[in-house]
Amino acid sequence: MRHLLATVNGHHRRLRHPATTVLLIRSSVHYKLQKPQHPPSPPKPPKPPQKPASFTLHDMTWDDPYSWMSSLNDKVAMRHMDVYMEQEEKYTEAVMSDAERLHSKLQSEMASRIASDLSTPPLRWGPWLYYRRIEEGKQYPVLCRRLASLNEEFISHKSPSAGFDFTSGKRIEQKLIDYNQEAERFGGYAYEELSEVSPDHRYLAYTMYDKDNDYFKLSVRDLNFGSLCTKPQADRVSNLAWAKSGKQLLYVVTDHNKRPYRIYCSTIGSNEEDVLLLEESTANVYVNIRHTKDFRFVTVNTFTTTSSKVFLINAADPLSGLTLVWECEAMAHCIVEHHQGYLYLFTDAAKEGKPVDWHYLLRSPVHTSEPRKWESVFIDDQELIIEDVDFCDTHMGIITRDGWKFKLCSVALPLPAGKIEKALPSNLIGKVLFYMPMFGFHHGWKFGHMFGQ
Repeated sequence: MRHLLATVNGHHRRLRHPATTVLLIRSSVHYKLQKPQHPPSPPKPPKPPQKPASFTLHDMTWDDPYSWMSSLNDKVAMRHMDVYMEQEEKYTEAVMSDAERLHSKLQSEMASRIASDLSTPPLRWGPWLYYRRIEEGKQYPVLCRRLASLNEEFISHKSPSAGFDFTSGKRIEQKLIDYNQEAERFGGYAYEELSEVSPDHRYLAYTMYDKDNDYFKLSVRDLNFGSLCTKPQADRVSNLAWAKSGKQLLYVVTDHNKRPYRIYCSTIGSNEEDVLLLEESTANVYVNIRHTKDFRFVTVNTFTTTSSKVFLINAADPLSGLTLVWECEAMAHCIVEHHQGYLYLFTDAAKEGKPVDWHYLLRSPVHTSEPRKWESVFIDDQELIIEDVDFCDTHMGIITRDGWKFKLCSVALPLPAGKIEKALPSNLIGKVLFYMPMFGFHHGWKFGHMFGQ
């Protein structure tokens, strides 16, 4: 029976109505094979405009039609540059559009492996712990501090998010600068070059890059209220140093060729104009300042093609003038520090008219008769190579090099009279803190916070 039904049904399926057959024939007549679609042509990279320009140097001449891109002070050129960079971004997005899903996947995978509350290790200075942390979903970090005495009560950056401990009823964390807000001040971009807290921890002086004008702008923030001070607000600032009182700030200004050439002193909270302390009008003179770690002095370094000089400014009275304490040949590295009535000079200047390829340490009493005399701290020894020096209240930290190995040593202060023996790391004079393999060091009192202040 099933076989018969299947046969009948099969014959029934093979029978078609004549009208249906006509429709099938007509549809087959009007059907056209679609041509294969070619993939869209790749986008063409943008071409920046060319402006003819020729340069000659050492009897050689060449053309550079793209030199206008380096004309940072030319606002018209920079507008052309902004348009071109936008075109570059759109071109990159178009070329990488096929990999958008992969980008999202990789970004999510990397984000899952990175803590959302990243923070730098806290740096102890005085009663405060200073650190930077990144808030979730923000592009730039936040500079914060908290009292070291409340450190054990500090729970985390996220809970409570405002740095308030509900158990003790104390506000633990203090936000000093939100660089996301600074980015809004400077056209969506935040880059800080200098940042110095005053000795009394009341003010913070810092410089932010103004990309529209291509210079760093100085601002001072009152940390008690979180507001910006009305002055100083200077442009083209390359260096700064606080006076001992914390009420006066010294800063260096560059000319339009980015040469540091002026030193100003500004009194916080005063309506008076900033005082010009030094101006080097000669084109080949460069100026730099820094404060000693005890804030007793501000050192002024001037560099020329023929000489290097170091001056002292009394940080308790910055308007009292400059005193010359060291002068040597050009291109010498000279850093002066103060500790308990002595000036310490770390330099690689020539000795007795002969150039040297290592650094050595000298010292001289602050109050001495002229001409000032400097004495070597260590006995001259080619095997004792000092790479870096730093000071705290009770110890001097020294990095020495022996072949390809570095040693970090500490020496108790004050130093004994006379020169210290050459076998610094092994005698009782110095204590070896640890050994470390060779890596790039940049001379200049870098590691003082290891020992405290």
